[in-house]
Amino acid sequence: MPQLGLEVTEGVVIAIHVAAGARVAHGDVLLELETDKALTDVVAPRDGVTASVEVEVGDTVGVGDTLVTLADEVPEQTEPSAPAPPSSSDAPAAQASVAASAPVASEAGAGDGQLRAAPVARRAAEQLGVSLGEVLGTGPRGRITLKDVERHASMHSPAADTAAAETIGEQLEALNPVRRAVARRMTLSQQIPQFALGREIDATWLLAEKQRLQLDCAVKASVNDLLVQALAETVIRHPALSLSYLEAELDGAPPRYRRHVGVDVGLAVATERGLLVPVIRGVDVRPLHAVASERVRLVDAARTGRLALEEMGGATITVSSLAGFGVDSFAAMLNPGESAILAVGRVVERVVARGGQPAIAPMLALTLTIDHRVMDGASGGAALGELAELLEGGMQWRP
Repeated sequence: MPQLGLEVTEGVVIAIHVAAGARVAHGDVLLELETDKALTDVVAPRDGVTASVEVEVGDTVGVGDTLVTLADEVPEQTEPSAPAPPSSSDAPAAQASVAASAPVASEAGAGDGQLRAAPVARRAAEQLGVSLGEVLGTGPRGRITLKDVERHASMHSPAADTAAAETIGEQLEALNPVRRAVARRMTLSQQIPQFALGREIDATWLLAEKQRLQLDCAVKASVNDLLVQALAETVIRHPALSLSYLEAELDGAPPRYRRHVGVDVGLAVATERGLLVPVIRGVDVRPLHAVASERVRLVDAARTGRLALEEMGGATITVSSLAGFGVDSFAAMLNPGESAILAVGRVVERVVARGGQPAIAPMLALTLTIDHRVMDGASGGAALGELAELLEGGMQWRP
């Protein structure tokens, strides 16, 4: 398995597109993997012939595991000649030659009735001290999977009987790759000192601008698209929002900041598999219609499982909206590597004071969560105030 990203360590094989003996060209798709970030294709690094396919659908594989073995293509002979039958004295040598030229099984005991185990299952067995010969394989043709090894280890631990008694009537469910990634990253987020600032804005002008842009400029933009462009403008005016805090390194290098070039805005998207964050690149230079079209494309790709790895990660700042779920306001947790995330609630009509008189206005709650290692309350409040002013009448849109 190739290295597909700094945080991608394993994947699940969901489709295999080649068979042993098939000719492939550089760039041909060999198989598909589901990682904790997205579905991705593994392509042939060169021309050749698939000597063997080392995995099966459903296998969990790690970086460095062999997925497909490629061999150089042997030129076809136009006039093949049959080898002379070996003499009785040459028979042992001939048998050795045949055995040496036969494909070598990628796993111990790949034949019928013999031991078969996925590479990740073998690694887990070594770490847990489990003998693969004692594990019941539930994969295709009795292949031993990672779950089989983990189940065997748990059943044969000293506390297995007690645990079994305590879990009668309960069911254990494995996390899918996306949920595992969310769990891991949110655990990291909890370790970041962060604080949240909230503010309600009068959305009258913002909603009117959305209608005007759709009519006058034919820009099919949503309120979220306007928020994304205004947020990028806020980052430009408050450069601290483009910083990421880097921990001290083991070699003695002190903590540092990394400054993002340009403004790339992440979009928190709810999918059936879990939360994904595709990124709109270069929002600081994109016109509004390009932001809107890219947002539609990325959200659709996220929900259909076709996001590419390069379309996620590396955002300057993220927007998370729960307006569609009827949420008035909330505080979102930071994505590790970013200094802030903006949480957006729904637009709600409220009674407000205008000129000393009560009036009804559409109000929108914004909550900005900030990495306290990068910004303090005063600078964070100034940034949120700037965003509020832009959305209440000060933004010059780039349609």
